[in-house]
Amino acid sequence: MTEESGKNKKILEEAYQRGYDYLPKWRACAPTVFAAAMDTLGYENDPMVNDAWKAIVGLAGGTGNMAIGTCGAMAGAAAAISYSFGYSKEEIQKDINKMLKLCKAVAEVGEKMQEKYGHIVCEEVQFHHWGKSYRFTNPKAMLEFAGMAGETGSLHECQDTTGTLSRWTVEKILEINPKFSKRK
Repeated sequence: MTEESGKNKKILEEAYQRGYDYLPKWRACAPTVFAAAMDTLGYENDPMVNDAWKAIVGLAGGTGNMAIGTCGAMAGAAAAISYSFGYSKEEIQKDINKMLKLCKAVAEVGEKMQEKYGHIVCEEVQFHHWGKSYRFTNPKAMLEFAGMAGETGSLHECQDTTGTLSRWTVEKILEINPKFSKRK
């Protein structure tokens, strides 16, 4: 193993662990994956990244905890990858290929998610994990899910998902935008 590949392996393991550990703090998959990726790449105390985090919270649980949208872990991954490109509105307006390149990188992570979890939609990922889905905006469903977390480790399934997406996100950013990382 080369020094560089060993370093990247350590960084990817760290990204997974952050994605796993952050979920219980916020109970929201989208900001968990975004923060895990950004923190792993050295942006933990960056004010702009921390402001962007605020805009991502509502993407949790399939958007607004409705379970019918993109899995929050995937939304957080898309946000982190998008942020790593650093494109302005004007840059994308002038060159559509920039947006296409960015979207291709996000789609590649989405394809990995689809392969592992059967889908990128929250509801379908939940079916993959538990054979049913929970609309967290429904208080009864939320209580059932919360109760299940202690009994069968449903939180572990979500943490593994956020950890895995955090790893894939950092891996993709290091592949396409290696200079974005502040890590030495």
